[in-house]
Amino acid sequence: MTQDTTSPRGVRLSPDECTLYVSQSDEDTPGKRELRAYPILEHGAIGPCTVLHTFGADHRGPHRGIDGMCLDSEGNIIACAGWRRSGPGPLIYVFSPEGRVLETHPVPADEPTNCAFGDPDLRTLYVTTAEGHLYRVFNTGLRG
Repeated sequence: MTQDTTSPRGVRLSPDECTLYVSQSDEDTPGKRELRAYPILEHGAIGPCTVLHTFGADHRGPHRGIDGMCLDSEGNIIACAGWRRSGPGPLIYVFSPEGRVLETHPVPADEPTNCAFGDPDLRTLYVTTAEGHLYRVFNTGLRG
């Protein structure tokens, strides 16, 4: 479907099914760590990507990009990214569909890996980490 993605992690379809969100998370330097949006064309092919967000590097090394993600009921992208060895640390990001960072929330364990909304009202966010933790986050103000 794409020739420009080498390390896709999170893949989600927009609520209107017109955009495919893909996290490119090549952790090798100078690999790219980006949140990308690909338009789904009328005939079903994928159009060229738009980079919504780029995860950079600092003196300690490359920032860890998105591992897993989900969407809330407004179409915002909830993403697990970051680690302690560089960048702002392990975080849950809330991106608008256009890629603007709306919120960030620290995760107490390193390397958050995935997230999903659950419980009957879809207002609880479940988050997993590479260290084997599972967090159940109430009262996020978001809904899946």
